Amino acid sequence: MTSINAMKFDEYSGIMICDEQRSWNDDSLKMLTAEKIKFVIDENIQKDQGIVACYGNTGTSSIGDELKFKIKKRVSEEYKAEIEKLGHKPSQFKSIEEIAYLAYDEIIKMKRTHIDETLIGRYGFNSNDFCRGFYTKNGEKYEINDTDIIGKVEEMMTWKKRGEESKPIFLNAGIIAGFAPREGFQIYHMSLIEFFCEPVETIFLADGSGRDTCNIIMAEYTSSKTSEERLKDIDRLEGLYTLLVGLNTAAWHNLGVGGYNKIMYFNGKEKDYTARYKEIADHRAKLASEIVAASEFGLIKKDDASSLLDGLIYNDIHYETTDDLFMSKTNDVKKLKRLLRGYKVSN
Repeated sequence: MTSINAMKFDEYSGIMICDEQRSWNDDSLKMLTAEKIKFVIDENIQKDQGIVACYGNTGTSSIGDELKFKIKKRVSEEYKAEIEKLGHKPSQFKSIEEIAYLAYDEIIKMKRTHIDETLIGRYGFNSNDFCRGFYTKNGEKYEINDTDIIGKVEEMMTWKKRGEESKPIFLNAGIIAGFAPREGFQIYHMSLIEFFCEPVETIFLADGSGRDTCNIIMAEYTSSKTSEERLKDIDRLEGLYTLLVGLNTAAWHNLGVGGYNKIMYFNGKEKDYTARYKEIADHRAKLASEIVAASEFGLIKKDDASSLLDGLIYNDIHYETTDDLFMSKTNDVKKLKRLLRGYKVSN
């Protein structure tokens, strides 16, 4: 249960936003601890190549954590191998497309590993053994011909009946987004549910249990733009505001979405590699959500909300300063505070 979202502003910049809520154990207890979006490029590669990229996962949180680690590890290993092969740092390393397909390959490997672990523990053979119809143990050959076992293994390997046993493995999807000098900012979408990895041709993508509400909000926004406007720059304040409206709406209506948001902003125009990305997952992210909520309820003007977001997210105005400015922009402080404290407030 989650909401992960990405939007492309222009050829150089874009944003990813997610919530932090995850469910835990069979009782679906919730925890506000999930790191659903993480960097998958080591700092030395960012510095040498100017590449910044993140992977966001929806599905099983532990699977997502494992994938982020493996993707980052493999990118680093391939960079080191390239340096050893050339005898120096490459002039160009990987594109976002190549990183995305590398990530998808790791997803497929992870699925195979988890399924094999279950098969070996339960039946004594792995998926390769199953496909060839036999396995060996202590020098003895055993045919796999029990129809009941064959049916169970096929379901485990394909999830064609959508059973509960393989659900934590297959029910995972992800987004790779980032900037590389070769082709600019790009977004890629991948899934184990439908087995694909493909570029996102629209300016945004929403996935996870919150995608229903986010898609409506984002589709309404993009539909208001002409084709020419969509091909040109998307205003980064409009984009940020609209994504926060979508995520707020998902949090209000969807049981699987909640907690603080995480905002990842990419800007490939920056010369300093450390300035090419910005991660905001603290009180500033919460305040940004509150500013947008207040605007949508008519308690502050939208222009004021955009100005506050610009200072808070893009120009590093201090949280306390922004909060004070926020409260000064409303004509009904009492109603605003009630809204933010969770009272039922009509707009």
